[in-house]
Amino acid sequence: MYPLDATKETFEAVEILGIPGLFTIERVNRATVPKGMYLYEMQTDEEDWTQPCLLGRRIIVEHFGTVLTASPITLNENGYVDLKPGDFTQGDGSDRLTMAEFEDRCFGRQSPSRQCCLRRHHKARTVSVR
Repeated sequence: MYPLDATKETFEAVEILGIPGLFTIERVNRATVPKGMYLYEMQTDEEDWTQPCLLGRRIIVEHFGTVLTASPITLNENGYVDLKPGDFTQGDGSDRLTMAEFEDRCFGRQSPSRQCCLRRHHKARTVSVR
């Protein structure tokens, strides 16, 4: 299977560490991720495939999925962060967005959702905002 083109797909709206993001179970071609967006991959525990246990820049084995965010997430010196139950929140899958729609929601000039995205980013201590 080939990695997805981030600009041509529809993703599930999720939260990772309290930060709004886009999620797919597939791998995403890093070259297609727009400037200002950040790509992370998640790993499952080999004994429990229902929740991710690790977030990093690149996951090779036990790939749970890919998440894209509008803000960078601070990772440890090895490039990972452990995830606890509740750190990754999915809805019912009905809130699906393209990359452009997500960017508009988080960065749109007149969008009330933009303040929501910024407020969430501010509360998340694991995120550094430019």
